[in-house]
Amino acid sequence: MGVTETYDDNIYRSYGGKEKEADWVSTISPGIQLRLPVQRHSAQLDYRADINVFARNRETNFANQAAGGAVNLDFAGGLKITVSDSFKDAVIPRLGKQMQGVSGASDPFRDQPYNANDFTTRVIYRFLDRWSGEVRFNNYDFRYKNSYDDGGTYNRNNFGGTLYYRLTSRTDALLDYTYSITDYKTLDTYDSKSHAAYIGLSFDPTAKLRGYIKLGFEEKNYDQDLPTRNKTFTSFSAISSLSWAISPNNILTLTGTQLILEDWQTHAPYTYRDVNLGYRHQLTAYEKIYLNANIGYGTQQFEQPTQDADNAFKTRDDKRIYGGAGIGYAPQPWLSFNLGYLNIRNNSNFINYDFSENKVFLNATFAL
Repeated sequence: MGVTETYDDNIYRSYGGKEKEADWVSTISPGIQLRLPVQRHSAQLDYRADINVFARNRETNFANQAAGGAVNLDFAGGLKITVSDSFKDAVIPRLGKQMQGVSGASDPFRDQPYNANDFTTRVIYRFLDRWSGEVRFNNYDFRYKNSYDDGGTYNRNNFGGTLYYRLTSRTDALLDYTYSITDYKTLDTYDSKSHAAYIGLSFDPTAKLRGYIKLGFEEKNYDQDLPTRNKTFTSFSAISSLSWAISPNNILTLTGTQLILEDWQTHAPYTYRDVNLGYRHQLTAYEKIYLNANIGYGTQQFEQPTQDADNAFKTRDDKRIYGGAGIGYAPQPWLSFNLGYLNIRNNSNFINYDFSENKVFLNATFAL
């Protein structure tokens, strides 16, 4: 069970060029996990909910919940099989205050409830001492509940594989490939097929340097032509997450990403870039207290013009800097408290997405 109290000075992120709207948000997060180990194998079931209540803007209240399960098979001969599925019943929150007499599809600030199902199968086999291979399949089905939001409903199938070669006892070289097929329910002009290929390194989770770095390219091919959009979109791509244990009490993390994504509102393609540096320090004198901080910079570079709040058609370009700091206290293994601060500044040439936001939150979590 988790309970979080947050003060947010811009809950709607100035969408539509509106003035900042501040509010207190109370979040209750119940959850449960059932895990059954059977020798080398295991099975588990999970459930979690986040119930968000706004002190002043009650029409913005929303709740998200997710349930899932997984079966993990680990055979002595080096074969591992994982099958998992998770279902989410959630809401994209309101983008602005409710206007009197305006509701449903005519409300530009409306919330958008949806269901999403995420199914994954992964098979890993280690052979010839240094080699291992992975094949995987993922189906992600995203469906809005309201028929007037159906333009954003889609289904995506991902087929992929990775080949690993052990360079040292704690480092693997890798080759990775993923093929994706995206099918929209009503917007056929955004149906597409994507290829992503990477080379990289993977570091053992028990090493001082742990994580992975993958560099390659991504290509998105749309099934149909549009006058304002290239049918094929190719970009350098990178996915990395590294953690360096400087000492037992000091951990430095670095993540970097460059991917081709689609905007959830307009479905316009864009190149997403983000770099984040984080630091965590556990007090030597009193190990129940830890400090953390992070800073990041990201961009969203769009490939086609879309309509802004002032009805102007232009190509969106966002630059975001963000950072935060916090302190945690865990007096017992089953109880923890966290106090944190987060600042986001998103500079955009679009009225809808130019905003600054400050959050202060206090969280208490206990687990039995």
